[in-house]
Amino acid sequence: MVTTTTALANELSIDTISLSNAIQRTLANNPQLSVFDYKYKSLEGELITAGLKPEYSVGAELENFAGTGEVSGLSNSEMTLTISSVIEFGDKVNSRKRLVNSQKQALTVDKKIQTLGILGEVTKRYIDVLTLQQIMLVNKNAEKLAQQTYQTVSKRVRVGSTPSSELKRAEAALALARLETLTITKQFKASLRKLAIMWGEQSPRFSRVSGDLFAFPKVNSLDYIMEQLSQSPHIMAYAEQSRIQQAQLQQSKTQNYADISWSAGIKRFEGSNDTALVAGFSMPLFTENRNKGSYQSQKAKLDEIEQQKQSSIRAIYSQLTSLFSAQEEAQLRVESLRSYIIPPQEKALELVQQGYSEGRFSYLELISSQEELIEMQYALIFSASEIHKQIASIEALSGIPLISSYFPSKADAQLSNIIENY
Repeated sequence: MVTTTTALANELSIDTISLSNAIQRTLANNPQLSVFDYKYKSLEGELITAGLKPEYSVGAELENFAGTGEVSGLSNSEMTLTISSVIEFGDKVNSRKRLVNSQKQALTVDKKIQTLGILGEVTKRYIDVLTLQQIMLVNKNAEKLAQQTYQTVSKRVRVGSTPSSELKRAEAALALARLETLTITKQFKASLRKLAIMWGEQSPRFSRVSGDLFAFPKVNSLDYIMEQLSQSPHIMAYAEQSRIQQAQLQQSKTQNYADISWSAGIKRFEGSNDTALVAGFSMPLFTENRNKGSYQSQKAKLDEIEQQKQSSIRAIYSQLTSLFSAQEEAQLRVESLRSYIIPPQEKALELVQQGYSEGRFSYLELISSQEELIEMQYALIFSASEIHKQIASIEALSGIPLISSYFPSKADAQLSNIIENY
């Protein structure tokens, strides 16, 4: 059976990766998430300590020795051997354990928040690569158009129907298109590095990512996500903080119950060679009154957490509303560009190209038509990219899984289980 680590290692040799591949690699090798393992171990140690009962102490006391007169030397000395401990009241052991267990639960939620943030960042960097891949296609077409234009202008110059200055302009436009290709290629390579660094890979061993930039995942309505917001780790974190504070409040209550210190032992009288049992106990008085200030302080902190939770919910509502609005606007731009703007622009360019070769349109009209089309194609790509990035932000904020619907691959059926394990 191939282990997860081995499978990931084998994937490193592939030329194209999917979003699932990128996520799995990041989760398998991310220091920010590995830190939580050590935090869990630390709390496990604290839990062991919290479950310990008060220790026993052994004591020895020697009296009436090395004095003067009758108590000189050791002839009339008294030796007492004792064992002592404390009896705890108020269920203090379980109170300490509940506090540590609540901290462990809060740590689990913190890890989910951290994981969502990392997944959101991986997704955005992945989308950047996919966006630049699409831009490279558009720019390749733009360079091809510049090449065709240069050839058309050359023919017109040779037959004397176009001044030679237009050929120089076409030559400059072609050089500019080639420069743009080189620039975008460098940006693309940089985006590959930024994605690979998410799992600690200095030099990317892949040259492209898979996926369709114009295939958008189905997003639930804003009302639905608002209803499910209580399950968001960002909100659950406050619930866990509240549990911790309640555990601290309960621990503070246990201090109202005084503990009893006790001791028992045996005393030996050296002069008479006799022995006797000794016992004693002690307990503090008025502990309840002395603990009122601490209890009041812990109660105020609990109320403060609830107010912070309500404030955070409102802030998340506002952010989600803005993200949904931006996503819907980008969706509208994509639909308009694809259906109503780019198709007639493409047809217009065909007519202008044909008309220019026949001498019915000027060079400026030809270049303007090309630039307008390319500009609209870029706008389409950036709007599609924005849709995906807004959706990624919605997931990171709400905690509702949408990532598995991005750019599907064969591994996506297992992706939700992988994420859950982290």
